[in-house]
Amino acid sequence: MADHMMRDRQDAPIWNAIEAGNYKQALKLVDKRLAKKQTDYLEALKLLIRARSPLVTEKAAVVAHLEELPQKKPILTDLEIIELYEEAFSDVLPGPQESWDRILGELRWQCVKALPKNEDLSKKCFEACLAKDDIDHARQISNSLEKTFPNTHAYIFWNIAAEFLYSVSSKYPENQRKLWGTLAFRQIQNLAAATKQAADSRQLPVRSIHTPQEILLLHRITEALGKPEERLDYLRDPTLGPESVIAKGEWQLWRFRVALLVELLEWKELFDTTKSLLKRARTKDEFGQLSESGFSDWIVWEAFIHSAVELQGSEHKDSIFSEIEAHLDPACGADKSWKRNASLAWVKASFDSSIPFSLESGSSDRTPIILKYLKQHGSASTAFDDLKVYVQRLRAEERKSLLEIVGKNGVFGELDASKYKPSKEKGGQTSSSEAAKKISEHINSFKLRYLLQCSIPENERRQKPAKHAGPTKLPCFSCGQPCFEYCQSCLKSLAEDSAKLYLTASEGGRSSWDLLPTDRHPADDLAVLASMCLIKLSLVEVDTSDEPLSSRKTSYLLQAVTLLEQASTFSKSNYQIWLSLTRLYKYLGGGLLAMRAYDGLALKQVQLDTLSYTMFDRLSSFHPQPFNPLQDSLYLSPVDGIKKQQKLYRGTRGQISWNTWLSYKHGSYNTAFELKEVAEKLNSTIAASMSVVELRRISRLIPEKDQGSRTDGGYDVLAANPEQADTKISDTNDYKTFPNYESTLGPSFEVLSRFVPGPSEYRTRINLISEHLISLISAPPNTLEAVIQYTLTAFLSNPPQQPQTKNPLQYLTKPENYARRSYDDISLVIYSSLSSDLWTEQKFATQLEAYNTDLISNLTSLLTLVTNMNHIVPAFGDTLHTLYIAYDLSRISTAFCKFLTNQGSKAHVSQAAHTVKILETAKSLSKAVVEKVVVVKKGMDEGGLIDKVLDSVNGGNEEGEGFVGMLDAGALEVWAGDLVESWRDALIGLGLLRND
Repeated sequence: MADHMMRDRQDAPIWNAIEAGNYKQALKLVDKRLAKKQTDYLEALKLLIRARSPLVTEKAAVVAHLEELPQKKPILTDLEIIELYEEAFSDVLPGPQESWDRILGELRWQCVKALPKNEDLSKKCFEACLAKDDIDHARQISNSLEKTFPNTHAYIFWNIAAEFLYSVSSKYPENQRKLWGTLAFRQIQNLAAATKQAADSRQLPVRSIHTPQEILLLHRITEALGKPEERLDYLRDPTLGPESVIAKGEWQLWRFRVALLVELLEWKELFDTTKSLLKRARTKDEFGQLSESGFSDWIVWEAFIHSAVELQGSEHKDSIFSEIEAHLDPACGADKSWKRNASLAWVKASFDSSIPFSLESGSSDRTPIILKYLKQHGSASTAFDDLKVYVQRLRAEERKSLLEIVGKNGVFGELDASKYKPSKEKGGQTSSSEAAKKISEHINSFKLRYLLQCSIPENERRQKPAKHAGPTKLPCFSCGQPCFEYCQSCLKSLAEDSAKLYLTASEGGRSSWDLLPTDRHPADDLAVLASMCLIKLSLVEVDTSDEPLSSRKTSYLLQAVTLLEQASTFSKSNYQIWLSLTRLYKYLGGGLLAMRAYDGLALKQVQLDTLSYTMFDRLSSFHPQPFNPLQDSLYLSPVDGIKKQQKLYRGTRGQISWNTWLSYKHGSYNTAFELKEVAEKLNSTIAASMSVVELRRISRLIPEKDQGSRTDGGYDVLAANPEQADTKISDTNDYKTFPNYESTLGPSFEVLSRFVPGPSEYRTRINLISEHLISLISAPPNTLEAVIQYTLTAFLSNPPQQPQTKNPLQYLTKPENYARRSYDDISLVIYSSLSSDLWTEQKFATQLEAYNTDLISNLTSLLTLVTNMNHIVPAFGDTLHTLYIAYDLSRISTAFCKFLTNQGSKAHVSQAAHTVKILETAKSLSKAVVEKVVVVKKGMDEGGLIDKVLDSVNGGNEEGEGFVGMLDAGALEVWAGDLVESWRDALIGLGLLRND
């Protein structure tokens, strides 16, 4: 920094003092220089030194000076001086974006305006403004560049893109956004017109469209501000369409054209276009290569069939069938992936047309269509997903016919264990690839059986109970036995069969297969399928036993865990196994094992935002204490994990801004807008909000000396005022990565397997509002009284409003709902008792009493819930959750009472009596929690838990040990010990719950 900023050798002592942190000496030296000669450089350097002073008064003076800079005369035209001021700004105002725009952005724009012909300076200022998301000044600078250098083609598009970027940025006024968006639209329309009029596409004028990225920008702006017909006209034009010289074969333009033809119902043109593309895909070029094979993309096939069905002529259906045959012809030479598309197109065409092409006229049985495709592509891992949407369209009798064939292994033959193990012996008949192919065939068969036997009928039964007064048993589609939503008989049978086949196929481990360390075992999906069935079986069972480990529900879940644990030893890269284990261990209350499973995901940076919820959601009420016993963990404590996640958010903003500049620099305008969309989405997400809430809750529970520096939760990763209703909260969580073999007509397995309500915008807003309230009534001890009163005044002038919903328990657990209602009551009591202008209203006393009564009632309800908790050894996730939530609420309620008492005469006189009762109830709640913690600790001291775990694993199957008997007994006992140790570890966290 010193080499870059130092202008004179006499500055060296000053910079040396700055870098040594000796700011007092640096200030003395710069004052000495200023006494001899006043310069803008030395003034800026002095301000930088003052900005780095630890004194609050100095920093406040720096802020005041910075605010005055945009009005300074003469205008600063030296970029290095502006950069010195920017250094000072980052030291005193590291967070507020608006201040940077108002001060530094304005200084840079003034500098450009004063020296418009300094191209390098303008580009540097444009880059800096983009890097800080100051789109307004970036737009003005790009406009200056275009006007000053009219023959530079790039600046024309910099200006248009900046104007449109301004129009889609939510932080600017609506009328201004509309104005600049319209201007960008008109400008790019003019460029498109000039391109069309050009005599030679290879020698285009400067003010025209030159590159594929510029065409994509034309479509992005026209899509937002124009009409679909305009976009289609551009795509039809020989100079701007996908076949043009400018487009250079940009595939996205073909996608646009196909989508627009569907949108505008141009079926004949769509049919001719897609037919032409498919023909080109199978036509060899002069070198004998299928250079345009990508045109047989599934999007093209889908649109081709759609248009033929809409046109309804027999000649169109014949054309589809002929095209499919041509692609499947061995002489075509197409890659197998493209041939698979053709085969799937045959399935789709057969289903979408009134009479299937391959069947006799008048026939209506579509089962052979599924079977034919299955026999051709059954060894592909994608076969089930390919067929799922068509299988669920079959009529009941067709599904029964297909299930009968699949259930009896009528597609790929009887199960033969010898075919699932690669032969290593000389002369062995089965290679690894052949064995993997055979396993894949039966996996697809099992998945179809699950879909036909369980998923589709479950979804149908899920819809029917609404017609009846209460839950009604209906005959099972497959076995005929009466059942509610889930058929236990079918699920047990499928779980047993798939688990046994998996254990047979995986016998010998990885050593019997030619697998790389990152490869998955070919039979993994069988273990996952069996675990899914077992989890569903656990959802059927009602827990009526005296202790958790004696229940059938627990038995099924432990069986699922043991099977997945064994699978994880063979396939450490299978994220579906680790996701399932993380969820199961969280239910079972095994924090250490849940974190071990979460570690197994080996999440990349971006996944910390999309999958962090699987472990960190509700972490403060599950495992707030450090994970010290874990070996080789990525996280030493929950706080470490959450802070790492928040570090990602902070870094991502800078990366997005920097990459936006690079997109401009390299003319990749479409990428710039994609980055902007990502930035807008990441502004406030459910995952980021979760990290703030969980970090704050943990910091309230764990003593400051044990967790390091106290934290406010990291609110800087969220937008300003995140609790307000007008702040948009986006959901970036990845729910689709979970295993899912369910019908697309119903909920996914991720939803079905939730033991507690999942992440939601509703719960996020409730939590943020609660934390906003808690920051008021439970301020840190060193908080200035003026700050507390300012916060209180802001609260009273605009109290946060909870979002409304008909059924809160759809999004919250019972303890969370009691807490929500309690915080709402606390908010109302504060607002009523401290707003003196309300005291004279006629109904004031009645309302205030009602708010206090409701608060006591909700605290009492949660107290009853805690008191009635039985069978809590070992403490499963729901037990831990209830105890932590109740304890946190009791402490906040106590702090609330103290807060009201400290207000003295500012609170209504009648509130004092209510406050006493609230405090008594809060203390009773805290006492009840501590008593339950004692019960858990005593129960864990009794011993014999490992045997109980093993008994539970073996007790889930009524007809003997079943597949459990095939598991490694030694490994099973080690795992049971780890699970018990994980339960003991939970006692460390529970030990934090004590009466102060």
